Amino acid sequence: MLSAMLLMGACGSTEPPAPGDDPGPGDQGSEIGAVDINAQPRDQLAQGGTLRLPITEFVYWNPFNVNGNEATYADLSTGMFPNLFVVGDSGEPEPNPLYLESAELTSEDPTVVNFKLNPAAVWNDGTPLAVEDFEAMWKACNGENEEFQCATTQGYDQIESIEQGETEQDVVVSFSGPYPDWTQPFSGLFKAESMADPETFNEGWEDVTEIGDWMSGPFEVGDFDATQQVLTLVPNDTWWGEAPLLDEIVVRVISADATANAYVNGELDAFEVGIDPDAFQKATAYAEGEVRSALGPNFRHFTFNTEAGNLADQEVRQAIAMGLDRGSIGESDLAGVDVPVEPLNNNIFLASQEQFVDMAELTGITYDPAAAMEKLEAAGWTLPEGGTIREKDGEPLEVDFTQIVGVPVSENEARQAQSQLAEIGIQVNIVDATQDNWIDRLTAGEFEILAFSWIGTPYPYQFRQIYVTGGESNFGNLSNERIDELADLVDTTVDPAERTTLANEAAQLMWEEVSTLPLYQRPEIVAAKANLANYGAFGLNTQEWENVGYMQ
Repeated sequence: MLSAMLLMGACGSTEPPAPGDDPGPGDQGSEIGAVDINAQPRDQLAQGGTLRLPITEFVYWNPFNVNGNEATYADLSTGMFPNLFVVGDSGEPEPNPLYLESAELTSEDPTVVNFKLNPAAVWNDGTPLAVEDFEAMWKACNGENEEFQCATTQGYDQIESIEQGETEQDVVVSFSGPYPDWTQPFSGLFKAESMADPETFNEGWEDVTEIGDWMSGPFEVGDFDATQQVLTLVPNDTWWGEAPLLDEIVVRVISADATANAYVNGELDAFEVGIDPDAFQKATAYAEGEVRSALGPNFRHFTFNTEAGNLADQEVRQAIAMGLDRGSIGESDLAGVDVPVEPLNNNIFLASQEQFVDMAELTGITYDPAAAMEKLEAAGWTLPEGGTIREKDGEPLEVDFTQIVGVPVSENEARQAQSQLAEIGIQVNIVDATQDNWIDRLTAGEFEILAFSWIGTPYPYQFRQIYVTGGESNFGNLSNERIDELADLVDTTVDPAERTTLANEAAQLMWEEVSTLPLYQRPEIVAAKANLANYGAFGLNTQEWENVGYMQ
């Protein structure tokens, strides 16, 4: 639904995101596929049962709000909100017949699309999905009213008009020019009432038990225990599709470092292993479960606050990038998790994609401690006689690295960065954040370097959210006029080859700016009870919650 989400790394939950490459069940050295969910036909599954899942914390309930743009909740929300488009193994969005009978591109320049809604599709209060819902989303997130705290404005800011078509089920969306990713803005849909004004959008979703009428999907909220932090989802009485197999989904808050134990103790039925070696080993040893993995466009990275302390100097940021052995960091992160890991050298494309260009090789900003030290010397950062930390004008070259306590991969990356950068004369001070407050620090800019994972979508060309000036998730405060210009061009360029050239020009500038330094593609690794079907590592595929169930 959104162009990117964050994940802290271990189990996955908050931070507007998670990243990687995953091992298959049993033979962890086998080739990783696009999806691994123990796919089974519905008639082979039992009716009933409870699926128990963890979440690190419940954030704001509006998944379209910047404070609700969290990976685990986004996965749950696909069972409670409309998905107008679904993604299969091809990676290409296709109309979801449960909500959308068709989506016809009637003009390419400017882009005009006719959406034909399924007349059976209704919100939980019984009202049909309608043009008003499209209009409300557009007006909330087109960027004209900055009081709406939208996770992204991308796509909505390109729309010129939304009108009723020939019937009540026809919605005509007209863009101001060509927009090749026209399926993106309305890949999901929200009720007009829920986005009526900034106050409702930003503050009206606080009590999940009061917003059931704003939802539409196979599951609805049955109960939320705010004291115990337990959410219970039950089959939705107004659902017109095939009935969910499960009786309920119970989601409870549990810290990332306690999740694996809860799983092997029989308290959970599945959890995202992420890149936690200890959790991986426990999950693979659990006799009643298995580890499922898939490839996805997700990556682990360091975000640099380009307005903080010594990181305001681009030469320092580049030297840090050249002083970090990202391959070694990746291998250390994944020690005990038997998956291949290579440094990721492009902010937009993965090495497995044909559009990929190796930006480390192109720019020379790659692991080279000697060159890093030369760059620092040229910038005036010198080692005092007998000293180990560089200085300039009497001030030491030091940076803060915020680690998320209790998330092993975050703590490991802090230690690795501290050790490696000491070799080139940079002092790294490790600062603690908790699993409850690290996103707050990230969004408030109260950090210098912070590591987490970005979860991608089927729209790699949509980099505005993270990399353009003022982007909703531009936590590094990157501001480069040419990147901003290229974002506009990429958004409106229809020719695939030209679009790729423009995107890689932007990727080169991103690499040189070093506001987001990719580490490696992150595998999606999910532990699940062996008899749990149609659930696990989905890759880019859309979850079909009504088909999740237990084998007979």
